[in-house]
Amino acid sequence: MSAGGVGPVARRSAGAALRGAIGAASRPHWRIPFGAARGLRLEFERHSPLDLWLGLYEYELMRHLRGLCGPGVHSYDVGSHDGYYALLLARMCAAPVLAFESDTQACGRIRRNCAANPGLGDLVEVRQGYVAFERNPDVNAFTLDELVEDGRAFAPDLIKVDVDRAEASVLSGARRLLAERRPHLVVETHSPQLERECGDMLVQLGYHPLVVTQRRLLAENRPIAHNRWLVARGR
Repeated sequence: MSAGGVGPVARRSAGAALRGAIGAASRPHWRIPFGAARGLRLEFERHSPLDLWLGLYEYELMRHLRGLCGPGVHSYDVGSHDGYYALLLARMCAAPVLAFESDTQACGRIRRNCAANPGLGDLVEVRQGYVAFERNPDVNAFTLDELVEDGRAFAPDLIKVDVDRAEASVLSGARRLLAERRPHLVVETHSPQLERECGDMLVQLGYHPLVVTQRRLLAENRPIAHNRWLVARGR
Protein backbone atom coordinates (compact mmCIF):
# COMPACT_ATOMS: atom_id res chain seq x y z
CA MET A 1 0.00 0.00 0.00
CA SER A 2 1.38 3.40 -0.91
CA ALA A 3 1.87 6.06 1.72
CA GLY A 4 -1.41 7.68 2.64
CA GLY A 5 -3.41 4.96 0.82
CA VAL A 6 -6.26 2.94 2.19
CA GLY A 7 -5.88 -0.83 2.16
CA PRO A 8 -8.68 -3.32 1.44
CA VAL A 9 -9.07 -4.28 5.11
CA ALA A 10 -9.44 -0.66 6.19
CA ARG A 11 -11.86 -0.03 3.34
CA ARG A 12 -14.02 -3.02 4.31
CA SER A 13 -14.01 -1.90 7.95
CA ALA A 14 -15.02 1.63 7.02
CA GLY A 15 -17.71 0.27 4.72
CA ALA A 16 -19.08 -2.01 7.45
CA ALA A 17 -19.23 0.89 9.91
CA LEU A 18 -21.01 3.11 7.39
CA ARG A 19 -23.48 0.34 6.49
CA GLY A 20 -24.24 -0.08 10.18
CA ALA A 21 -24.87 3.63 10.61
CA ILE A 22 -27.06 3.76 7.50
CA GLY A 23 -28.99 0.67 8.58
CA ALA A 24 -29.64 2.05 12.04
CA ALA A 25 -30.93 5.31 10.60
CA SER A 26 -32.96 3.88 7.74
CA ARG A 27 -35.26 1.25 9.16
CA PRO A 28 -37.35 -0.20 7.80
CA HIS A 29 -36.29 1.07 4.37
CA TRP A 30 -33.41 3.15 3.04
CA ARG A 31 -33.91 5.61 0.19
CA ILE A 32 -31.23 5.10 -2.48
CA PRO A 33 -29.40 8.42 -2.96
CA PHE A 34 -27.59 7.93 -6.30
CA GLY A 35 -27.63 6.12 -9.63
CA ALA A 36 -30.36 4.50 -11.68
CA ALA A 37 -32.12 3.31 -8.51
CA ARG A 38 -32.17 6.76 -6.95
CA GLY A 39 -35.27 7.31 -4.85
CA LEU A 40 -36.18 3.63 -4.45
CA ARG A 41 -36.87 2.62 -0.85
CA LEU A 42 -35.21 -0.70 -0.07
CA GLU A 43 -34.47 -3.00 2.84
CA PHE A 44 -31.09 -4.72 2.60
CA GLU A 45 -29.21 -7.34 4.58
CA ARG A 46 -26.82 -5.61 6.98
CA HIS A 47 -23.76 -7.11 5.24
CA SER A 48 -24.86 -6.04 1.74
CA PRO A 49 -22.23 -4.11 -0.27
CA LEU A 50 -21.95 -0.40 0.47
CA ASP A 51 -22.34 0.25 -3.27
CA LEU A 52 -25.84 -1.21 -3.04
CA TRP A 53 -26.88 1.18 -0.27
CA LEU A 54 -25.55 4.12 -2.27
CA GLY A 55 -27.07 3.11 -5.62
CA LEU A 56 -23.68 2.57 -7.25
CA TYR A 57 -23.95 -1.22 -7.32
CA GLU A 58 -22.76 -2.71 -10.63
CA TYR A 59 -23.01 0.69 -12.30
CA GLU A 60 -20.77 -0.61 -15.09
CA LEU A 61 -23.86 -2.53 -16.26
CA MET A 62 -26.24 0.40 -16.31
CA ARG A 63 -25.53 1.71 -19.82
CA HIS A 64 -25.98 -1.79 -21.22
CA LEU A 65 -29.19 -2.31 -19.28
CA ARG A 66 -30.60 1.01 -20.43
CA GLY A 67 -29.86 -0.02 -24.01
CA LEU A 68 -31.94 -3.18 -23.58
CA CYS A 69 -34.80 -1.67 -21.61
CA GLY A 70 -37.65 0.40 -22.94
CA PRO A 71 -41.35 1.01 -22.44
CA GLY A 72 -43.29 -2.25 -22.44
CA VAL A 73 -40.30 -4.61 -22.06
CA HIS A 74 -41.42 -7.56 -19.90
CA SER A 75 -38.60 -8.89 -17.72
CA TYR A 76 -37.43 -11.81 -15.58
CA ASP A 77 -35.12 -11.20 -12.62
CA VAL A 78 -33.68 -14.67 -11.91
CA GLY A 79 -31.93 -14.63 -8.55
CA SER A 80 -33.66 -11.49 -7.31
CA HIS A 81 -32.30 -11.61 -3.74
CA ASP A 82 -33.71 -8.29 -2.49
CA GLY A 83 -35.61 -7.05 -5.52
CA TYR A 84 -33.14 -4.28 -6.39
CA TYR A 85 -33.03 -5.23 -10.08
CA ALA A 86 -36.69 -6.24 -10.21
CA LEU A 87 -37.74 -2.76 -9.10
CA LEU A 88 -35.13 -1.14 -11.33
CA LEU A 89 -36.45 -3.06 -14.35
CA ALA A 90 -40.01 -2.11 -13.42
CA ARG A 91 -38.93 1.53 -13.36
CA MET A 92 -36.98 1.40 -16.63
CA CYS A 93 -39.64 -0.50 -18.57
CA ALA A 94 -42.93 0.39 -16.85
CA ALA A 95 -43.93 -3.22 -17.47
CA PRO A 96 -44.36 -6.49 -15.51
CA VAL A 97 -41.39 -8.21 -13.90
CA LEU A 98 -41.20 -11.77 -12.59
CA ALA A 99 -38.71 -12.03 -9.71
CA PHE A 100 -37.46 -15.58 -9.12
CA GLU A 101 -35.81 -16.39 -5.79
CA SER A 102 -35.28 -19.68 -3.93
CA ASP A 103 -34.67 -18.35 -0.42
CA THR A 104 -37.74 -17.85 1.78
CA GLN A 105 -36.33 -14.91 3.74
CA ALA A 106 -35.21 -13.20 0.54
CA CYS A 107 -38.70 -13.61 -0.95
CA GLY A 108 -40.15 -11.90 2.10
CA ARG A 109 -37.66 -9.06 1.73
CA ILE A 110 -38.51 -8.63 -1.96
CA ARG A 111 -42.21 -8.43 -1.15
CA ARG A 112 -41.57 -5.84 1.57
CA ASN A 113 -39.45 -3.80 -0.83
CA CYS A 114 -42.20 -3.94 -3.44
CA ALA A 115 -44.74 -2.78 -0.86
CA ALA A 116 -42.42 0.13 0.05
CA ASN A 117 -42.43 1.28 -3.60
CA PRO A 118 -46.09 1.45 -4.60
CA GLY A 119 -46.70 1.70 -8.30
CA LEU A 120 -43.40 0.06 -9.22
CA GLY A 121 -43.81 -2.74 -6.70
CA ASP A 122 -47.24 -3.51 -8.13
CA LEU A 123 -45.51 -4.51 -11.39
CA VAL A 124 -43.35 -7.15 -9.68
CA GLU A 125 -44.51 -10.71 -8.99
CA VAL A 126 -42.35 -12.94 -6.77
CA ARG A 127 -41.98 -16.64 -7.58
CA GLN A 128 -40.20 -18.81 -5.02
CA GLY A 129 -38.22 -21.78 -6.28
CA TYR A 130 -35.12 -22.87 -8.15
CA VAL A 131 -34.83 -22.00 -11.84
CA ALA A 132 -32.90 -24.96 -13.23
CA PHE A 133 -32.19 -27.17 -16.26
CA GLU A 134 -34.97 -29.63 -15.40
CA ARG A 135 -38.16 -29.88 -13.40
CA ASN A 136 -37.86 -31.42 -9.93
CA PRO A 137 -40.95 -30.99 -7.72
CA ASP A 138 -39.14 -32.48 -4.70
CA VAL A 139 -36.98 -29.36 -4.40
CA ASN A 140 -39.35 -26.91 -6.13
CA ALA A 141 -37.13 -26.66 -9.20
CA PHE A 142 -38.54 -25.71 -12.59
CA THR A 143 -37.38 -24.52 -15.99
CA LEU A 144 -38.23 -21.28 -17.73
CA ASP A 145 -39.24 -23.28 -20.80
CA GLU A 146 -41.94 -25.18 -18.92
CA LEU A 147 -43.32 -22.06 -17.22
CA VAL A 148 -43.84 -20.31 -20.55
CA GLU A 149 -45.08 -23.38 -22.40
CA ASP A 150 -47.60 -24.20 -19.65
CA GLY A 151 -48.87 -20.63 -19.60
CA ARG A 152 -47.72 -20.07 -16.01
CA ALA A 153 -45.50 -17.14 -16.98
CA PHE A 154 -45.39 -14.55 -19.73
CA ALA A 155 -42.72 -14.86 -22.40
CA PRO A 156 -40.05 -12.28 -21.44
CA ASP A 157 -38.36 -9.67 -23.57
CA LEU A 158 -35.39 -9.47 -21.18
CA ILE A 159 -33.87 -11.94 -18.69
CA LYS A 160 -31.38 -10.94 -16.01
CA VAL A 161 -29.62 -13.88 -14.27
CA ASP A 162 -27.55 -13.83 -11.07
CA VAL A 163 -27.69 -17.24 -9.42
CA ASP A 164 -24.16 -17.78 -8.06
CA ARG A 165 -22.72 -20.60 -10.20
CA ALA A 166 -26.03 -22.00 -11.51
CA GLU A 167 -26.20 -19.69 -14.53
CA ALA A 168 -25.54 -22.46 -17.09
CA SER A 169 -28.34 -24.51 -15.55
CA VAL A 170 -30.79 -21.61 -15.91
CA LEU A 171 -29.90 -21.11 -19.58
CA SER A 172 -30.08 -24.85 -20.30
CA GLY A 173 -33.63 -24.90 -19.01
CA ALA A 174 -34.56 -22.02 -21.31
CA ARG A 175 -33.18 -23.22 -24.63
CA ARG A 176 -36.51 -23.23 -26.46
CA LEU A 177 -37.45 -19.86 -25.02
CA LEU A 178 -34.11 -18.37 -26.08
CA ALA A 179 -34.27 -19.92 -29.55
CA GLU A 180 -37.87 -18.95 -30.29
CA ARG A 181 -38.52 -15.76 -28.30
CA ARG A 182 -34.91 -14.46 -28.31
CA PRO A 183 -35.10 -12.18 -25.27
CA HIS A 184 -32.28 -9.83 -24.34
CA LEU A 185 -29.94 -11.32 -21.72
CA VAL A 186 -27.78 -10.09 -18.86
CA VAL A 187 -26.05 -13.07 -17.25
CA GLU A 188 -23.60 -12.77 -14.36
CA THR A 189 -20.89 -15.44 -14.54
CA HIS A 190 -18.94 -16.70 -11.55
CA SER A 191 -16.01 -18.60 -13.04
CA PRO A 192 -14.05 -18.65 -16.32
CA GLN A 193 -15.43 -22.12 -17.09
CA LEU A 194 -19.04 -21.01 -16.54
CA GLU A 195 -18.44 -17.93 -18.66
CA ARG A 196 -17.19 -20.08 -21.52
CA GLU A 197 -20.03 -22.58 -21.10
CA CYS A 198 -22.72 -19.91 -21.08
CA GLY A 199 -21.08 -17.98 -23.90
CA ASP A 200 -20.81 -21.06 -26.11
CA MET A 201 -24.45 -21.93 -25.43
CA LEU A 202 -25.58 -18.43 -26.40
CA VAL A 203 -23.50 -18.45 -29.59
CA GLN A 204 -25.06 -21.80 -30.57
CA LEU A 205 -28.47 -20.19 -30.10
CA GLY A 206 -27.56 -17.33 -32.42
CA TYR A 207 -26.63 -14.67 -29.85
CA HIS A 208 -23.52 -12.49 -29.93
CA PRO A 209 -22.68 -12.03 -26.23
CA LEU A 210 -20.54 -9.15 -25.06
CA VAL A 211 -18.33 -9.66 -21.99
CA VAL A 212 -18.66 -6.80 -19.51
CA THR A 213 -15.88 -6.63 -16.93
CA GLN A 214 -15.92 -5.16 -13.45
CA ARG A 215 -15.01 -1.52 -13.09
CA ARG A 216 -11.53 -0.64 -11.88
CA LEU A 217 -12.37 2.75 -10.41
CA LEU A 218 -13.90 2.26 -6.95
CA ALA A 219 -14.02 -1.49 -7.57
CA GLU A 220 -16.40 -3.54 -5.45
CA ASN A 221 -15.10 -6.01 -2.89
CA ARG A 222 -16.44 -9.36 -4.10
CA PRO A 223 -16.05 -12.77 -2.43
CA ILE A 224 -15.70 -14.58 -5.77
CA ALA A 225 -12.58 -13.81 -7.78
CA HIS A 226 -14.28 -14.05 -11.18
CA ASN A 227 -17.38 -11.90 -11.60
CA ARG A 228 -18.24 -10.70 -15.09
CA TRP A 229 -21.35 -10.43 -17.22
CA LEU A 230 -22.51 -11.66 -20.60
CA VAL A 231 -24.78 -9.12 -22.23
CA ALA A 232 -26.60 -10.22 -25.36
CA ARG A 233 -29.19 -8.41 -27.43
CA GLY A 234 -32.09 -10.47 -28.68
CA ARG A 235 -34.47 -9.52 -31.42
